[in-house]
Amino acid sequence: MAIQSVFIVTDNYAVLPEFCAGAKNLADYVTAVVFGDEAAAKEHASCGADKIVFCPVSEGGAPEDYATPIAAMVKEQPKAIVMVNNSIRGRCLAGKLSVYLDTAVLGSVNELSVENDTISCRRVVYGGTAQRKESFTTPYGVITISSGIFDSPAEVSGNAEVLPIAGAPAEPIHRISRNEKKEGTVNLVAAKRIVDVGRGLAAKEDLEICRNLAKVLDAEVGCSRPVAENNKWMPKACYMGITGVQVKPELIVVLGLSGQVQHIGGINKSKVIVAINKDKAAPIFKNADFGLVGDMYKILPSLIEKLS
Repeated sequence: MAIQSVFIVTDNYAVLPEFCAGAKNLADYVTAVVFGDEAAAKEHASCGADKIVFCPVSEGGAPEDYATPIAAMVKEQPKAIVMVNNSIRGRCLAGKLSVYLDTAVLGSVNELSVENDTISCRRVVYGGTAQRKESFTTPYGVITISSGIFDSPAEVSGNAEVLPIAGAPAEPIHRISRNEKKEGTVNLVAAKRIVDVGRGLAAKEDLEICRNLAKVLDAEVGCSRPVAENNKWMPKACYMGITGVQVKPELIVVLGLSGQVQHIGGINKSKVIVAINKDKAAPIFKNADFGLVGDMYKILPSLIEKLS
């Protein structure tokens, strides 16, 4: 049995179809709360939500300025779950919403189900070593979710009612400048094939051979968190794992990755996992469908030649 109402709050229009499709399996009525003008909201009226509420953000303002009116809207329902996109901005907003709704936040939820008229949430805890199942005992609950936990719909449909948010935003902080990072973007969630790069790569220049493999496979290139955050060889948007992007491609080729649980949590829904690692005792082989023990610098050129 579905619950009555789910609110999806996101600062990224791209995740709306996936989130709405997942929410529709859980609730009778889905409201999407987005940030921008009416024109942008109407462009996404076919995202699958029953209603879209848009919040115009001023040049110096921020989405979290709307926490109070969003909470007031949620309280119009006797019981509801608020799903917030798991971005930096989204997590800030989720914290504020939980205060105004007098509830808790469950972060990085990776599985949702309805049990006894209540949404049950699963999320990874203890650094990726365990899964915890939790549900809210209060009328309202706030969770953060990342793209990839629901199946993306083959096509979007519907014609949601588009309305402005009722109530004015608070603006306790005013932005005076912004310096955008020049990072490339890639949609790993939508990728059918992925080449996954780990710390077994000796140098940044060696990414080229991984990209060559991706090219012949018609795949995207992703990586582990250390490759993006510690080495800074790839954009942070490219790292997969419990705290990064969670993917489920048809094929993922894992190169030079030991297979720690934090990373496996982001790729274990892949249909086929192929691992290449010179350490035959690497944990990745326990999670792979096919494994090849050897030096990837010797293996990849031959593999690329065979696939070309």
